[in-house]
Amino acid sequence: MVSTFRSAPLLGLSGSALMVAGADKLFAVAAAGILSVMAISACINQTSAPGDASDAGNEASSSQPHASLNGTETLVAGYLAQPLYNRSDVHLRRGDNTDLTLKALGWDGDALRFPIDGGVRAVTGSGSFGFMVDFLHNKAVSRLGKGAHGRKLANPVIEDADTVGTLKGEPAPARVKLTDVFERLEFTHGHNVLLFTPIVRLANIAPRIRPYIGLGAGFALPHVEVWFPGEAKVLRTSEYQYAGPAVQVLAGLEVRTGNVSYFFEYKFTYAWISAALTGDRSWRNFDMPGDLLRQVGRWWGGEDPKLGRITTTLAAHQAVVGAGYWLSRQPAAP
Repeated sequence: MVSTFRSAPLLGLSGSALMVAGADKLFAVAAAGILSVMAISACINQTSAPGDASDAGNEASSSQPHASLNGTETLVAGYLAQPLYNRSDVHLRRGDNTDLTLKALGWDGDALRFPIDGGVRAVTGSGSFGFMVDFLHNKAVSRLGKGAHGRKLANPVIEDADTVGTLKGEPAPARVKLTDVFERLEFTHGHNVLLFTPIVRLANIAPRIRPYIGLGAGFALPHVEVWFPGEAKVLRTSEYQYAGPAVQVLAGLEVRTGNVSYFFEYKFTYAWISAALTGDRSWRNFDMPGDLLRQVGRWWGGEDPKLGRITTTLAAHQAVVGAGYWLSRQPAAP
């Protein structure tokens, strides 16, 4: 379950000294502000009285930057995204009689370390409605005193966690140091989500500026990296997997200049992660198609995860900035 919010630093991982207390409230206020602007602009658009012919001409020319009002267009875009994660419980089940829940773990992003956090999207539609296919890459790293892929940190933080359940057949201590359980626990290469999102564009708030909102769903496709201290490489999991469903809600502003659009966006993503602990040679591999095909093969053969399973949720507030190019426009039907 998601509990207290903790932020990730803008330039990578850091200690608790750089946490932004109440950042979730700040993002909520920002999102509410964007939605308020959208609502006001929609009301103004509906209640404004019609003007003379020259006013009508001005209105027509002001709508030109958003040519999608006149036909179907397709936008291809890329963006940067900075995730700020909520805390979440992690449940670990292994064949050594471990059935353990670790409470309210913190997660950090590492947004500006390669590969940079962000995504690509394609949007198609006309008028006020569109449909978006959105592939988002984030990183989510638990606080084991290291950055993504074991990177050394200037100010490492190792968390303690409250626990419930059993650890290697024995009742788990009430509280453990995270490094006593994991050598690595992260979703990097990354915490990927593929999302399908209907978009509603609202009334322009300026000739070239238009707000939009969206609500979508899709799939979590993380690169699961789970290692245990003192254990052989063959027991490590380092593999892309379909891990569960994901959803997003977003609100943003598009600035249109000819065939180019810039956008500034708040999005909230939520993924339900249920990852298999596979071992074998997965730790050598960084091949998403191959990994997913092997996963389908395990499903088809009815195989249970060889080494167990780990489940959690990843909820992230995202600050997004991006740009795209409108590839085509089809004239509206007469």
